[in-house]
Parts: sequence; C-alpha cells; structure tokens
Amino acid sequence: MTAGYLCAIGIAVIFMLYMDGAIGVMMLAFLFLMPILSFIMTQLVRKKIRVTLKLPDSAAKQRQQTAVIVLEKDTVLPLPFLRMTLRADAHFAPVSPNAHALPQRPADTNSLSGRRAYAKWRRQKKLQLTPDVLPLCLSLGTARAAEYRIPLTTRYCGAGEVSLENMRLSDYFAMVRFKVPLQCRETLLITPDIPELKANANLFRSVSTAVAAADEESESTPLHSASAMPGYEHRDYIPGDSLKRINWKLSAKRRHLMVRQDEPVALARLSVVLDFRRDSRALPMEQRLKTEEQLIETALGFLMLCAKYSYPCKLSYADVNGQWSSISLDSPDQLAVEAVTLLRGGCRSEEALGNLPLIPPELAQEGGSLLLYFTTHTGADTAAALERFPSLLYLLVPEQDADSFSVPKNGSLWLVTPEHDLIQAGGEA
Repeated sequence: MTAGYLCAIGIAVIFMLYMDGAIGVMMLAFLFLMPILSFIMTQLVRKKIRVTLKLPDSAAKQRQQTAVIVLEKDTVLPLPFLRMTLRADAHFAPVSPNAHALPQRPADTNSLSGRRAYAKWRRQKKLQLTPDVLPLCLSLGTARAAEYRIPLTTRYCGAGEVSLENMRLSDYFAMVRFKVPLQCRETLLITPDIPELKANANLFRSVSTAVAAADEESESTPLHSASAMPGYEHRDYIPGDSLKRINWKLSAKRRHLMVRQDEPVALARLSVVLDFRRDSRALPMEQRLKTEEQLIETALGFLMLCAKYSYPCKLSYADVNGQWSSISLDSPDQLAVEAVTLLRGGCRSEEALGNLPLIPPELAQEGGSLLLYFTTHTGADTAAALERFPSLLYLLVPEQDADSFSVPKNGSLWLVTPEHDLIQAGGEA
C-alpha cells in the first residue's frame, strides 16, 4: 500500500508540473492530508477498543462449535483495520487446513550451519501460516459493537485452548501499525466418549477374581448394604465372582446364576490411578493427544464397567491444582459427571505437576488394595516407584508404547489398543 501511495504522489507531481498546476496542487494536498487524518483517527480509536473471545463451557468430540469474537469501541469514530491471529491448539481440527505445518526445530544450534538453520527456522516461524493459526482482519464503522463467528471442530477430549494473539491496529492506508496490548485466551472442555467395554474381557475377569480372593481371605462377618437387608438386590454372575455370593434358590428359578450385591466384597480394595504425567519424549502434539485420549477413555470405560456390575472403585488423579484427588465412584451417572471434572487439569508435564508422588499417599499406606495404574509415562523410574507398592498391580499403557515400558516385578502389563480393548502383554484380549 505504501509503494502504491508513493506512486500516486509521483503522478500528482507530474500532473502539477506538466498539465494543470492548480489541480495538481489540490491532488497533492489531498494525498498528504488524508494520511495525517487517518493517523489521527487511528490514534484516537486505539485506546477505546475492546476485544472479547467467547466459547461454550463444554462440548462433545467431533462436533462443530463457534468461537465468538466481540469487537467493541467507546467512540463514534470508525475503527480502521484490526489484524490478529486466532490460534486453536491440537484439540481442534486445523483452522487453516490448507496451510503447511512448521518443520521441526533444528537440534544443532552450536555449529555455524546449525545457527544458520535455526535463524532460518525462526524467520519461517514468524512468517509462515500454520494449520493451527487463522489470520483475521476486522473493522468497525459507526456501530459501537460487532460480533464475528469462527467455526471450530472439536477433535480430542481435554481442555482445548483458543486464543487471539498479535493484535495490531493499522490506519486506513495501512502505512502505520500500532501494537494493541490485548490478548484473549479461553478454554473449551471437550468431553470424552466413554466406550462400552465387555464384561468378559480378561482384565475384568482377572480383577474380579482378585477381588473375590481378597474377600475370601477377609473376615467372615457380613458387611451388608446401606439398607442392612441382605439378599434383596442381585445381578448376573460374572466369572470370577465368589461362589458363596451366589443365590442358588433364585438362580434355579431364573435358570442362570444370580449373585447377591449386598454380600461382603472388598469393594474398597479396587483402586484406579490415572497418571496425568505427560510423556517426556518429543512427540507431535496431535500424536500425544491421541495417545492420552486413548488411555483416558479406556480407563473411564473400565470404571463404567465396574460401576455397572457393582464394583465401586476409588479413582485417584492429579487435579487442576496439581494435587492428588480421590473419588469413590458408585454409579455410572456419577462417573459421567466426574469425567468432566478430571479433564479440567488433564495431562501435563512433570514440571507442571511439581514433586507430585507417583502413588497417592493414602493408597501407598493401604496394604490390601488392588491397584490399576493407567499411564503414558515411559521409563524405569515409573516401574521402580510402583514396585514399592505392596499390593497386586495392573499396569495399563498404550499399545503403541509398550516396548518402552518397564514392568514392575509385582504386577502385570496390559496394553490399551486404539479400539479400547485391553490385552495382556504376550496374551489375548
């Protein structure tokens, strides 16, 4: 725009010298006056604008949502051009699908060639449009406010972040630009799809057997339900249930085995830990989120299965404040509510979680609990820490990363597939 404007001034000078001096002077005066007026109006509007970004509180996966940008000003003067970039993280589908991803940052920055490659990468990062960035240019006439709607498609569960960055206000002639010290950042909680796992899965049978064994070893005094009236609620028999819990009389009437739900079982012995430590390897964010979602949804599916068959679990996870939180889950409805709460913190780096121990302190002190430990964090340090846990341990990891995990001596390794199946390492689902 500046080069074109200078060309217009040159044409006006030629017109003044060789064609009509009076009209040429008027043209030059107009060309010089208009940028000054544009500059003054831009300065007057500069500190009277407000930008707000609005998102829904939560949304389901694979749904289109709308990010609303509200542009307001406290003056009747028209707003020139406000340029900014909308950035949506990897929880969302690309907002600029035709753009190319930025190449990986050069690892070598010490040698001469490495420094040159790094400088080139920085220039490219500054100028290149990437799939997660959408450039915007907004304007406002005499109206005091306007809304602009940007469609977004949710992709992975978790706390998706959308931000407005690099706001710059330019005059009408695009000759000068002013940095606007505004930045908007909002979070959309994308809820998971809890899969429906099968009760005949090997892991569930193994856990049921372990719970039944723990029950048989416990004291024989019945621990009745809240109603204190044993024998009134039943469910179908699952392989691994204790035989002494079968109601043989009712089973004969119904022609299949029925189990009392209010007989003593070691329900409090089943503990599930969701390790929100993010994998320390350098991975693309999309791949990282996909693996984390695979693990989280499978963990929730297993908890839903336990609640469905009256095996309430104690779920422990790192909350939004980076501290261990524990919840006793007794029903599928409760799990659906808690699934939203635990995702507010989500997976984070070890630095973000500080010195949080691998096992909640209250679980480490319980000697008889059965522990299911869901994690994406590789390394021998995880296995070494879990080996100090005295109880039976089930370590559950994404199938893609199974080769990089060390198995604790006191537990078994189970693989979580992308289809949410649970397979014991070296065995079948």
